[in-house]
Amino acid sequence: MRRALAATCLATVAAFVSAGTLSLAADDVETLMGKAMAELSKENSSGDTSAAERYLEAVLEAQPNHLEAQWQLLILRMAPSRNVPLSERPRILAAFSESYSHIAKLAKDSRNEAFLHYTTAWHASFYDDYDRALSEIDKALALEPRSARYQKAKGTLLIEAGQLEDDDGEVERGIAILRRAREQARTSPSMFVHDVQFDFDVAQAIAGMQQPRWPEVIEHYERYIQEAPPGTKTYAFALNNVSVAYRRAGDCARARESAEKALTVMKFGAAEMNKRYSDFCLEMQKPAPAAAH
Repeated sequence: MRRALAATCLATVAAFVSAGTLSLAADDVETLMGKAMAELSKENSSGDTSAAERYLEAVLEAQPNHLEAQWQLLILRMAPSRNVPLSERPRILAAFSESYSHIAKLAKDSRNEAFLHYTTAWHASFYDDYDRALSEIDKALALEPRSARYQKAKGTLLIEAGQLEDDDGEVERGIAILRRAREQARTSPSMFVHDVQFDFDVAQAIAGMQQPRWPEVIEHYERYIQEAPPGTKTYAFALNNVSVAYRRAGDCARARESAEKALTVMKFGAAEMNKRYSDFCLEMQKPAPAAAH
């Protein structure tokens, strides 16, 4: 199971106040970036990111060369390429090469070497080049060893590499680094790292192992469900994923309950399928009728 990338990554500064639009004009750049990252945290960068994109674009309206906003928008636009086979990815990613080169130049010209290594690591991961990705994130951490953001990136990259190679040991190393990154983030809070994300990420990592530990998967997803904002796409995914974990752990009733809750948030095929599987699981657990004498 590939993690849909994590990256955390806005349309006009005009003040919109109706029908779900956003008021942007009164906010400064730092406030807009904070709002963008908060929106991405709610959706774990994989749900509806349109609000975050509007904030990021408003930042760029005010500061066209804002390095972070450019990076966040780029990573969001590149993210769908992870859903296509590697053989097709270079053609898709080529459309973003000029934007990435511009970001790399901005980082280099501003002497932000750690950030340059960080972006290079993520860029390499889109091509499944995890040797380079891990080498680059290690260079970022050598420059900023206490960065929870870079620690979290290393943990995520190790997990992705391990799942690609069916190497549970590599996944375990990534999970351990995610846990250290979480502690670091609690000590030194950052708009780029949100505590609630870690439970979702660790649950996904363990579930994607060759030998998943379903009770741990359930524990992390349930903690995420308790702490995350309800009603988002990622919230629905967490309910659906924990439904799978409950069924694999043999708790068919809780599996069905979780699938039903996912479907109250949004209708999607995976949850419908898990509900059917849970119903079948419950039927299979019913005691067989006594034989007639």
